[in-house]
Amino acid sequence: MRPARMSKIRAVILDEKVDAVVRQLHKSGLVELYDLTTKLEDAEWKTIVKSSSSAEYGRNVASHMIKVNKTLDLFSNVADQEKVTLGTMLNPVLPTKKNVTFESAEEALNYVENIVNSVESEVSEPAARLSELESKETALENLKENVSYLTDFDYDIKDLGMGEYTYVTAGILNKAVFSEFEADLDQLTEGCISIAAGKTFIDEDGKTEKLPVVIAMLKDYAEVAGAELRKHGFDRFDINAEGTPSNVLNNTVSELNSVKGEIKSTVDKLKALGKKWNDELLVTYEILENEKDRAESYSSMGMTERTYLIEAWAPKFDVNKAKEIIESASEGYAVVEIDEPDVDESEIPVKLNNSKFFKPFEMLTEMYSMPKYNEIDPTVLLLPTFILFYGIMLTDAFYGVLLTIAGLILQHRIGKVSEGAYNLGYILKLSGIVTIVAGILTGSYLGDFALQFLGFDIFQTALALVNPLGGSVYISEASPLFEFFGVSINNGPIAILLFSIILGIAHLFVGMFLGFKDTLKNVGFLDAFLNQGMWMLLILAIIFTSLTGNGMVTVGVLIPVMLLSMYKGFKNGGVLDAMLGALDITGFLGNVLSYARLLALCLSTGGLAMAVNIMAGLLDKSVPVVGVILAVLMLIGGHAFNFSMNGLGSFIHSLRLHYVEFFGQFYEGGGKKFIPFKAKKEYTE
Repeated sequence: MRPARMSKIRAVILDEKVDAVVRQLHKSGLVELYDLTTKLEDAEWKTIVKSSSSAEYGRNVASHMIKVNKTLDLFSNVADQEKVTLGTMLNPVLPTKKNVTFESAEEALNYVENIVNSVESEVSEPAARLSELESKETALENLKENVSYLTDFDYDIKDLGMGEYTYVTAGILNKAVFSEFEADLDQLTEGCISIAAGKTFIDEDGKTEKLPVVIAMLKDYAEVAGAELRKHGFDRFDINAEGTPSNVLNNTVSELNSVKGEIKSTVDKLKALGKKWNDELLVTYEILENEKDRAESYSSMGMTERTYLIEAWAPKFDVNKAKEIIESASEGYAVVEIDEPDVDESEIPVKLNNSKFFKPFEMLTEMYSMPKYNEIDPTVLLLPTFILFYGIMLTDAFYGVLLTIAGLILQHRIGKVSEGAYNLGYILKLSGIVTIVAGILTGSYLGDFALQFLGFDIFQTALALVNPLGGSVYISEASPLFEFFGVSINNGPIAILLFSIILGIAHLFVGMFLGFKDTLKNVGFLDAFLNQGMWMLLILAIIFTSLTGNGMVTVGVLIPVMLLSMYKGFKNGGVLDAMLGALDITGFLGNVLSYARLLALCLSTGGLAMAVNIMAGLLDKSVPVVGVILAVLMLIGGHAFNFSMNGLGSFIHSLRLHYVEFFGQFYEGGGKKFIPFKAKKEYTE
């Protein structure tokens, strides 16, 4: 129940052999490299070893990565967008892996250069042509748009601009300011101006009326008129063409169609090249990513004139394998030592080490926080209670079946390409199975569907143990389960509430026991008793009272617990904290009562399902002809909503009971996750 024990590997390797060692360690993924940079700043270390930098071939790798990435982006941009359907989501296609192995970085880079050169020889020309055509298309689109506003005018567009005596310009103006605009320019140019407006049109915002305007004035006024044009928001066209606007528009449209046609043929050519080269480039990019990791790994090492110093973390069960890899790859030109961790606990990487059955639940532990190196890994404890709480809160056999199916699809379909989806699917699958069991025990199959539509009351039979919303054959006023402190357990809700509280107390007790053990080991008995021991004693007293009916035992323990809480507060912060310490008992009760949410969500699921069934029944009876159809739609939509919302709520509240109530007794977290030096293997083997 603790993370894997770690060992430190220290190896001195001859420089000629270090590349082979790095490659084999990267391939194995057994170790996490330890960055020696900080250690080598020490004056004593500096006299022996100096810092190393990334391998020189890393620059070539980075250069090739830019080229490959650029080409992959190009292929992605021209490729037809695949439709995302439910079928494609549930059946993701795994990439075909290519078996490539290289003995050295030089060999890998030679392979990459051959691929890159082959691709460039075929792709560079159409890529450059596509870029040129797209620029031309953009310019023609702008010209087409601008000229289309001027088709009411009959003049040669080449006259726009500065002439020998005149200045002519065209653009768009807000119609609301046209009169003021015209008057101001007329006054500014002393009447030496001609302004012509075209037809009004509505701007893209759908509200503003605008006018195309052509202005001709004496050249001498061009500079001062420019400021006036800007002042009135005149949007000037920058057009370089010849002929009347109508002719220019027709020629532009014709040329634009020609350019679009050529763009399409060029894109088709690039699509074909994409199909030919895309997978190969993905392989190439992955090779480069791995080479980049290897090149950068040198910066974490130390070096002398002829040797490299590597330090790395490895789990104890893998450390001998890692040592053999170093010695084998270096052909004996290495000295390898294995030591115990020699740094502060917070610097030791944490690797969770659970069996295959529990491993997917590590995701939930990591969502909270990685355990510290010497802390308990709560994953094993989390699995049984998480799925139990989930099942109690969702509590419907039919919903459980749906959840199990969803989990199986997520785990075995989408999980093929996503570890997170695989883990979540596994968790939902187990939670769904427990929900089915809980649904059978509580007689809930789409709530009271059988009673509403088939007239079959399952709680009048021996097929359901407990009715979450009332009585059953086994638990009812006529057949109470038992009496607890004078309270008769004679209906489902009371029975489930009592079960939830007992389950919660047991859950808390386990957490307190683990916390007590850790505190006793690391700090001492007094702290262990004040933090967890006295509360465990109180729980045992409550259990004893429940079994014997002797309330004096609980009272006899409760008073010392309150006094000890005050002492603990005083010890930590003085009189004020001592007074607040007396209130710790309310925190303890709050934690216990928090488990009552198991009943609350159980009732919520059953109550909403019942409401859906009642509304569907009313629609069926009160709406003629189409009532049956409406009732079916109500059943499908309502139960889908209930399943989704309460399924999500059960997940969150089950996590909450673990993260807040359970972990709070013994678990702190904050460990540093073990990150193996490991090659990516998505497209290569």
